[in-house]
Amino acid sequence: MCAHCFFQCLAGHCEGPSPFPFSKMAQDSVGFSSDYQFWMQKLSVWDQASTLETQQDTCLHLPQFQEFLRQMYEVLKEMDSNTIIERFPTIGQLLAKTCWNPFILAFDESQKILIWCLCCLINKEPQNSEELKLNSWT
Repeated sequence: MCAHCFFQCLAGHCEGPSPFPFSKMAQDSVGFSSDYQFWMQKLSVWDQASTLETQQDTCLHLPQFQEFLRQMYEVLKEMDSNTIIERFPTIGQLLAKTCWNPFILAFDESQKILIWCLCCLINKEPQNSEELKLNSWT
């Protein structure tokens, strides 16, 4: 396997089965990416509508969203903040929409995991204005 293919598998972009023992991790990463898009869309819908139906949908999907937050934390804690932003450029939007949703924040477990995710975004030694801005927002 060439070095490029090896790094593609590490990043979760394998085309075909990986002969490496971390192939499950790569597959989980790909699954996480599709889940990320799904929840980004869900949060946008929940954010734009304050109808009873939207509130019920939020409450109905809350256990799955909490599990997604847990999975996101597991992915994020293995990366530095620059890698996170490169890999998930809309992570700030996703976390901000989560922070503003009172139905999600009503549960201590959601708050706790959200804070863990936000902590992953903090750059301990910011090198430029973008990193400083992200630290400030976080």
